[in-house]
Amino acid sequence: MQQQLVDSGTSERRASERLFHRDLPGGGFVAIELTGAVSTERRVRVVVERRGDRGRRVGHSAPIIHEEIWAPDRGIGELYRMACDNVAIARGLLGLRRVD
Repeated sequence: MQQQLVDSGTSERRASERLFHRDLPGGGFVAIELTGAVSTERRVRVVVERRGDRGRRVGHSAPIIHEEIWAPDRGIGELYRMACDNVAIARGLLGLRRVD
């Protein structure tokens, strides 16, 4: 599993563990990430990076289309199905609030 540091936009930095990753047909990727320290409430989320060009990703965080409290006994089955379903991903992106 891949470990990376994620900047939450404040001085707080936390570890993020990537549980699943797949490339999208038109560029970019979808991933399932587990965030938070083991001693705190951990969350699992589905993120979608639509930018195929890595240079355009700098300074922008990928949109989160689903996030919930991590329940280890539940696993990631439902999130995996969402991450593998291009229609579910499109619905998740359409449901995001626009920040203009």
